[in-house]
Amino acid sequence: MSPSYIEIIISSVVTNICSLMLFLKINNYKNLKLKDYLMMILSVVTCTGIYVLGKNNFDTILSHSLIWFIQSIFIKLITKYKFSDIIIGVIIANIISTVIQIVSAMLEFIIQTICKISTTTLNVVVMSVFQLILIWFITKIRRIQNGISFIKNGNESIKIVIVNMGLIALLVYGIMNYNNDKVFEYLGFYYLLLGILLFFVIENTIVLVYKQKLTNDTIKDYETKLQEKDLEIKRLTEESFRVSKINHEFYNRQKALEKMVNDKLKNTNVEFAEDNDVLARIQELTKEHSDKVKENRLKIELPKTDISEIDDMFKYMQDECVQNNIEFNLKVSGNIHHMINALISKEQLETMIGDHIKDAIIAINSSDSSNKKIFTFIGLNEKYYELCISDTGIEFEIETLAKLGIEPATTHKDTGGSGIGFITTFETLKQCNATIEIEEKGPISDTDYTKVVKFIFNGKNEYRIKSYRSNNIQSCIIDKRIKIFSL
Repeated sequence: MSPSYIEIIISSVVTNICSLMLFLKINNYKNLKLKDYLMMILSVVTCTGIYVLGKNNFDTILSHSLIWFIQSIFIKLITKYKFSDIIIGVIIANIISTVIQIVSAMLEFIIQTICKISTTTLNVVVMSVFQLILIWFITKIRRIQNGISFIKNGNESIKIVIVNMGLIALLVYGIMNYNNDKVFEYLGFYYLLLGILLFFVIENTIVLVYKQKLTNDTIKDYETKLQEKDLEIKRLTEESFRVSKINHEFYNRQKALEKMVNDKLKNTNVEFAEDNDVLARIQELTKEHSDKVKENRLKIELPKTDISEIDDMFKYMQDECVQNNIEFNLKVSGNIHHMINALISKEQLETMIGDHIKDAIIAINSSDSSNKKIFTFIGLNEKYYELCISDTGIEFEIETLAKLGIEPATTHKDTGGSGIGFITTFETLKQCNATIEIEEKGPISDTDYTKVVKFIFNGKNEYRIKSYRSNNIQSCIIDKRIKIFSL
């Protein structure tokens, strides 16, 4: 083998070893086993073979591109990292390795001048020793003891810049190593590489823009939530003020009555009828005060969906709740315009809201509990849009659960229920490919909701029951369309 090939092999082997060492260091990879070392040796041998063949037989850019690609494949087999991250690391490692090679050549030139070394192979050996020493010093730098953070943390902007710089540097390196004829000969190949570069840049830029959009959307969601919290604080402040105002209105009147009672108690000859009159006035004043406080508590300002028909329906349902002495609360999340544009029509949603809040009112009125509340959620809940209605009323009869969606069935015929609402709802859910989920939390209590009826727009068209009495329901219902879960 001629000396020139020996020099090429030595240089390539050392450069490839340096590149692998740098890659492992900047990624802080330490879990090397015997098979990993064998893979690294095979990588060095393969890349050296490509470099030797490419040095005199075909394009330099092509040979370097192949070397980077082969290194990436072997590293993928060793580390199991994402291939895109491996390519970034290989580019960085080879760029640094090339810079070190240049510095080593300069140092070797100084040594050659001082010592007057005339053997080319010895010069290459000296330069390679300098390369290994410099690589060893770089791996000991404290700042990269635990790797380079942006590679591990996935900073897409910096990655795009690095790939662009690496590919452009490769093109420039190739052009500088050719004469004008060679440049024109490989011009088509350069255009191909530039096309690949352009495709990579566009693809990653689109991904970056999309991620930025998601970030902006997340920030907007947080801002919306903060605005909702501010509105909630404002509502509570206004409610507190109204209660204080009511208390203030009744304070002096109560004091006047207290004085009258004290004066009459001092007079033992007061008429019995007058006593009854005073007692009636006190009771009337107390009832008036309680009614005003209750009305203020029951009717609060509702959040807006910005869809007039839906907002009007919620206001109407709130009025119905107030008339029935039921506290009504509403939470809106996400863009309801998207919900009616993509998932369900405005008319269908309006009908569904009216039917099932009305059912909740009837269920509460059928209960003897003093805990009378309805909570409605509409909008985006994590992955899917939902309409959820929670109430403190009586639970469904098992027979009713079995018939829902098949025939008109209701637990409350004597109080206005017809069961037709659920027939309409199941038809709507089938058209929208949405899911109904009835969640029964437990028997009637003074502190919690008893059940939740959820309409989930998840594209599954299922009928689910989640209940604390799931065993009883399963023993009575044999229907494959109903999925029953314990709660």
